[in-house]
Amino acid sequence: MFEIKAKDGLGRIGKLSIGKKKVETPTLMPVINPNKIVIAPKDMPDYGAEMIITNSYIIYRTQKLKETALEKGVHKMLDFNGIIETDSGSFQMSAYGDIEIENKEILQFQKDIGVDIGTFLDIPTHPDESRKKTLSDLEITLERAEEAIEFDLNLNGTIQGGTHLDLRKKSAEAMSNLPFTVNPIGGVVPLMMEYRFSELVDIILTVKGNLLPSRPVHLFGAGHPMLLSLSVLLGCDLFDSAAYVLYAQDSRYLTSYGTKKLNEMKYLPCNCPVCRKYTAQELINENEVKRLELLSSHNLYATFEEIKIIKEAIHEGTLFELVESRIRGHPRLLLAYRRIKDYYDVLEEYDPFTKRSSIFYTGEESNLRPVVKRTKERIKDIKSKKYDGHLFFGKFPKELEFTYPFGQCEMEEERKDKGDPELKDEDIVKKIADYQFGPNVGEKLFHDVVVKRSKTGMIRYVFDKNGTMLATLRARDGLFTPNIEGLRRLKDIIPKPRYRVVVDDEAAPFIKDGANVFSKFVLKIDTNLRAYEEVIIVDSKDNLLGTGTLMLSPREVKAFERGMAVRTRWGIEKNTIQEGQIED
Repeated sequence: MFEIKAKDGLGRIGKLSIGKKKVETPTLMPVINPNKIVIAPKDMPDYGAEMIITNSYIIYRTQKLKETALEKGVHKMLDFNGIIETDSGSFQMSAYGDIEIENKEILQFQKDIGVDIGTFLDIPTHPDESRKKTLSDLEITLERAEEAIEFDLNLNGTIQGGTHLDLRKKSAEAMSNLPFTVNPIGGVVPLMMEYRFSELVDIILTVKGNLLPSRPVHLFGAGHPMLLSLSVLLGCDLFDSAAYVLYAQDSRYLTSYGTKKLNEMKYLPCNCPVCRKYTAQELINENEVKRLELLSSHNLYATFEEIKIIKEAIHEGTLFELVESRIRGHPRLLLAYRRIKDYYDVLEEYDPFTKRSSIFYTGEESNLRPVVKRTKERIKDIKSKKYDGHLFFGKFPKELEFTYPFGQCEMEEERKDKGDPELKDEDIVKKIADYQFGPNVGEKLFHDVVVKRSKTGMIRYVFDKNGTMLATLRARDGLFTPNIEGLRRLKDIIPKPRYRVVVDDEAAPFIKDGANVFSKFVLKIDTNLRAYEEVIIVDSKDNLLGTGTLMLSPREVKAFERGMAVRTRWGIEKNTIQEGQIED
């Protein structure tokens, strides 16, 4: 149902499949009020919406809508062919008190009208409610969750618990044990409305630390572009909001860095179709109905533009940089971001080991990134004759100055003393191997070797004394890709289970020939590995099969039944490369 395509922080580009329908995450589900449609559902794909959300309770209690939905189905009623998710009436319950429907009744109705993802009638609790009342509400929610899974329907398993983190943990663990399609985080709209973003961070990261990682996470009621990048970084995949309309009703203009009042604006800092055609004054002068439509349209364009920017940041490995720029849009966001220091273990476990792009220092908050502490831990046991200093990482072996993250970091001041002619190439490659694969690996792996540099003067290849290639040093991050002979050496040097991904024996012949490793075939994995590390692929008897790049965290590999776990680079059937086969 869900698989990960790319990662950064806890953020991920994923693919959610509901039957034959597919949607790429992270994404926004615009809220459609069937009684007050401002932008037609059929037009939503023009903005980038592959999913929408509507309220099954509103449809149920509006007789004409109810009859149409039951007769034609919700897709034809709304004229939308993509994925339709429905809420159950829980929001109305929290806002207005009791509603006149039972859990089973609304679930059956959602099934009858053909929704793609339904929601049971959970009990949202106000963030400031007492622990006793919150626990009571949560127990009812969990009872209804058990009741809901009896229905043949893709369902949301909403996680409640207010601001009581132990109850959020209890809820996340319980929902992990039930076969829900998506796990929304509910009861957080008041926090967002009151700018209580620090508490929101606490809730999201508590949930992520205790929820099955194969589940997409939906942050209920979140749709302001200003909040999206931080929420994605923390692990949220889906968002829904009527903000594009609600803010437009109040003549407010959405941007990625905050909200503006239209009557206070002179220029429209956007290039969407609305902002290209109209000036701020022309929008103000439009009649109320037309202005609502146009401003809602802009707000939706602005939101999906931010979604695209976030996806590209994940692809590039620059999501932290994006978030650190966005949090400057509001002091409460900046304060909330600093909260991540309390959840280092959760973030570090999922944050990739290496990334496509350089690290940009954007201020003291950059020190909160998992890479800083992780790197300091890695270099503790690496001894060197020469050291260099780094504003991020402190004292580090000079042999690593071109290796990620040391050589791929842009700081406030440029380091000008790059390179050291007194360092021997063999010593450099040994220290890099120690950093990448563990202390003292380098001496054994690269004993008596020939190091070859590229035309640009950078170390590129390592050969044994017979001219067989052992490894390639990647220009992108200064880390090694082992070749077949180097892989054999690594496997003998590093004791199991370290750096190993153990696969099912039935898949072994295919991996030997270079096939990728899928999660369902992984039997065991070194839990100390991190996504995007180079790994040793073996069978159940520790026979060498190949090497490749780990695409997921170990916890994700264990949780997912679909998707790629390791992108295989070499199967052992691949011929070894000799020194004479490469160009200088």
